[in-house]
Amino acid sequence: MKFTKEDIEKIEKFIDIKNRGYYADGGQVTEVYNRVLEKNVNVTNCGSCLRGRIQELEAALNHFKELTKRQEMAQEALKDAQVNNSSSDENKEVVEEKKRPGRPPKKSE
Repeated sequence: MKFTKEDIEKIEKFIDIKNRGYYADGGQVTEVYNRVLEKNVNVTNCGSCLRGRIQELEAALNHFKELTKRQEMAQEALKDAQVNNSSSDENKEVVEEKKRPGRPPKKSE
């Protein structure tokens, strides 16, 4: 999937048109559909076909936004971890591992 800022704006416009119950231009929808989803379908003016294409574009856009959001959160977490590691390395103390209480292991004869 390849999204440009222009494609995202057009897809959001198509979604708004679909939700209002109107029909979007089949040529524009198909052009964006083929470019973003890397498909090669013919132009159509069939209402249900256009609605299906817009729904596919909407699902792909939502998926793209979710991935982008996750990547941003991961980058922020990485930055926070780097800041915390640099400050916590100075304050770390050596802690010896304690023996676990319980029965000692069997002696082999």
